[in-house]
Amino acid sequence: MAEYGLLEAWGYRVRTTSWWSRTADSSITGCVENDQLIEGETSGKERQIPDSCCKDDEELDDLSDGSSTTPHSATKPEHSSVSGKAYRVVIFLCTALNATIVAAAISLMMPFFAKVALQKSPNADGLAAHAAVGCIFSIATLVEFIAAPIAAKELPKAGSKLMLILSATTISAVLLLFSFMDKIDNWVAFLVLCLSIRFVQGIATAANYVSAFSIFLGIMPQSPGTANGLCRAFNGFGYAVGPALGGFLYESAGYPVPFYVGSGLLFSNTVILSVLLPSAEDRLSTNALAPEVSFSSILRLPWVWLVLITCFLINVKLGFMEPTYPPYLHDYFGYSISFAGLGLFLNGVFFGVSSPVVGYCMDRGLSPHLAQTVGLVLVVIGCQLIGPAPFLPFYKSLGLSFFALSVLGAGSGLAITAASPIIFQTLEENGFKNPIAYRAVVAGLYQASLSVGYGTGPILGSTMAAVLGFRTATSLLGAVSLGWTVVIAVCSLLHCLRARSQ
Repeated sequence: MAEYGLLEAWGYRVRTTSWWSRTADSSITGCVENDQLIEGETSGKERQIPDSCCKDDEELDDLSDGSSTTPHSATKPEHSSVSGKAYRVVIFLCTALNATIVAAAISLMMPFFAKVALQKSPNADGLAAHAAVGCIFSIATLVEFIAAPIAAKELPKAGSKLMLILSATTISAVLLLFSFMDKIDNWVAFLVLCLSIRFVQGIATAANYVSAFSIFLGIMPQSPGTANGLCRAFNGFGYAVGPALGGFLYESAGYPVPFYVGSGLLFSNTVILSVLLPSAEDRLSTNALAPEVSFSSILRLPWVWLVLITCFLINVKLGFMEPTYPPYLHDYFGYSISFAGLGLFLNGVFFGVSSPVVGYCMDRGLSPHLAQTVGLVLVVIGCQLIGPAPFLPFYKSLGLSFFALSVLGAGSGLAITAASPIIFQTLEENGFKNPIAYRAVVAGLYQASLSVGYGTGPILGSTMAAVLGFRTATSLLGAVSLGWTVVIAVCSLLHCLRARSQ
C-alpha cells in the first residue's frame, strides 16, 4: 500500500539521518529508534535497509552504546526517559518559535511599508512606483525559489543545526538593516537598498525553512503529514501575526520599532537553539546521501507538476493580499492599518489551524487528493467573497471581507498541506523506493513552488489592483482558481478509479 510505503520511507530516513537519536544523552536514543517496525505490523518483519547505506551507517555505531552494527537492528531502550521527552519538547517549541518569527519577518512590513516607500517616490500615484513597491515585497520569496532547492541539497552536508543558526542570525541582521530605511530620502538609493536586503533575506529564509522542516520530520518520523502540517501552521501563524504586530507597533511607537522587536525575538531564540541543538552530528558521508534521482526524473511525473502548480497558485493569492488589501480597506471603508493587519491575521490563523488538522487526518487515512480538492473549492469561495465580486448581490462590508479571508486561509492550509503527501505517494507508486535519493529534491521543489507563487503575488496584485480595481482583480483570481479546481478534481477522480482497479 502507498500509505505503508510512505511511512516506511520516512521512518527509514529518520533512522539513517536523525541527529537526536545520536546525542550525548543516551536517554533520547530510543525516541527515534523505536520505529524499527511499522506501527500496526505484526509479522515481526524488519525494514530492509539498502546495502549502499550500511557502510556509512557503521561510522555511527560508536554512538549507539554497544548496539548491533547493522543499521536496522538498534537496541530498544530499557526504559523511557522523562528528561529525553522534555528535551524534545523544548527543541520542538524553540524550532516552532523560529519558524513563526521567520515567517513574521517576511510579512511584518505588510501594513505600513508600502505607504512609507511611496512617500519617497517622486510619482507616488504612478503605476511604476506601485510596481516597484510590489517588487520589494516579492523579491525575497522569488529568491527562495532558487535558493530552496540548493539549500535542500546542501542540508545533509551542512547539518540542520548549522543551517538553522546561520540563516536565523542573517534574518535578524536583515531586520535591523530595514529599521534604518526610513532615513534614506533618495528614491533610487532607497529602492536599490531595499531590494538588496530583501534578496539576502530570501536566501536566508529558504535555508531556514528547509532546516526547520527537517527537524520537525525528525521529531515525528511516523507522522509526516502532521509534521508537514505543523511546519506550515507555524509559518502561517507567523504570516498572520506579522501584519497585526507590525501595524500595531508602527502606529503606537513608530517605523523602526517593529523591526527592533522582530530582530530581538529571533536573535534571542537563535541563541537558545544554538545551545539546545546537538552539534552537527546529522552530517553524514556524502556517499550515503548521494542522490540517485535528479530534478528532471521527478518532474517528468504529471502529478508532481499538478501539485507544484497548485502550490504556486495558492501562494499567488496569499501574496496578492499583501500590497492590495490594506489600501482597499482604507479607501473603501476608511479603516486604519491595524484593521488590515487584523484581517490578514484571521487569514493566517485559519491557515495555521487547518494545516495540522488535515495533516493529522491524512496520517490516519484521509485521502490527500480529497483534502486538496476541498481546499481549492474554499479558495475559490474566498476569492469571490473578499471584494465581493462585482456580479455577486452582496454589499461591501468588513464582516464579509474578514469571513472571506478566513475561508481563504482555511482552504489554502488544506491544499498546501496535502501537496507533500501527494508527491511522496506519487513517487512511491512510480518506483522511487529510497527516500535518501529523493527527499532533498522534493523538499527543494516543494518550497520553490511556494516561494515563487508568494513572490509573484505582490507584483501581480499591485498591477491588477491599479488597472482593474481590487474587487475585479480578486474575482478574476477566483475564476482562474475555479478552472484549476476542476482540473484537479477530474485528475483526482481518475487517479482513485485507477488505484481501485489495480
